[in-house]
Amino acid sequence: MSAAASTSMHTATQSILHQAVEHLASTGAELLNIERHRDRFQERALRDVTVNSNDSAMALDPGNPTIIGPEMEAQKDHFRRLKFNYLEQEAKRNFLFSITGDEPQGVQPGENEALEQSNAEKKAALKAYKAHIDEMRQETIELARSNAASEWDPGHAPPQFPWNPEIKSQLAEAQALQKSIRDMELELARIKAKHPPENRLTVPQANEILDQQINDIERLTEEISTTGKKVDVAREEVSRTAKEVQRLGREREREEARAKEVREGREAGDTKVDELCQWLSSSITTYRKLMGIRSVRASVDGPQQLLHIEYEVTPAGNNKEPVGVATLVLRFDGATRRLADAQLQGSDMNIEEAVNVAKRGNDVPGLVADVLMRLRPQA
Repeated sequence: MSAAASTSMHTATQSILHQAVEHLASTGAELLNIERHRDRFQERALRDVTVNSNDSAMALDPGNPTIIGPEMEAQKDHFRRLKFNYLEQEAKRNFLFSITGDEPQGVQPGENEALEQSNAEKKAALKAYKAHIDEMRQETIELARSNAASEWDPGHAPPQFPWNPEIKSQLAEAQALQKSIRDMELELARIKAKHPPENRLTVPQANEILDQQINDIERLTEEISTTGKKVDVAREEVSRTAKEVQRLGREREREEARAKEVREGREAGDTKVDELCQWLSSSITTYRKLMGIRSVRASVDGPQQLLHIEYEVTPAGNNKEPVGVATLVLRFDGATRRLADAQLQGSDMNIEEAVNVAKRGNDVPGLVADVLMRLRPQA
């Protein structure tokens, strides 16, 4: 029985060895797992590399396992920068949105490509314009050099470049302007030499003096206007006064003639005139007492002549003692000698209606009688 057990154990061992040999033989032509995983890693590393191919050690030596760590650190740093840039742009967008309230415009797919294409076209056009400008500048330089070499003269221009009449006139004008500029520069230098810097005025000082002169001119203009009006008034007053002097001169001549006649009559023993004067003086005194007139005087107020009549105010009743004084001021127009206005001073009596009636009819005696009747009701 022991022989049978040993025989079966030996057979099982042989079968296991046989299977192992067959497995090794079947897998001998395949790659080991390490090599297969290494190839997969290299393929993924080359596909997912995030740095520049010129700077990536993985791209230069993908089979070196020691560069995996630095490559991963570089990728992590790159992603950290991307995240920081994203957060920064998002913060800016939110800040602008909170201020303006408008949602910022986003970049649509293909917009950058279109802008790059437009930028490239504009750069090409700008380059063409620059080339054209360089050609024109070169032609201008060559033409200027040829003109300077040939020593052009407006009267002796080369036949291939005839002078245009408009160019001739412009050249003459330019020469005249250059001469004027040189003359002005010489004049300016002479003025600077004549007036040293310490005696010159600055712009603010000149503006201040100008403003002061303008104010003085305005003030003098107003004074001239006011003086002109005063001169006109004075001229009218002189003319009126001259007419009044002529009138008074004629009256003086008449009065002197009358006085001469009175003196001659007095010398001849005729006292009739003296008696008439005494009678007139006594009549005036009696009339004043009857009318309550204390004084009469004349004055002048510009073109108007004034007559001041001072009355004694007596109350109604039998009491004849005066209780006050009232003055009637009559204003006469110097030209027409008509009543212009009247005022009652020293009394609260209203005579406006009586004055208007007297002004319409130039009735001075009626106004005086009306005022006297009101002031002396029992007179």
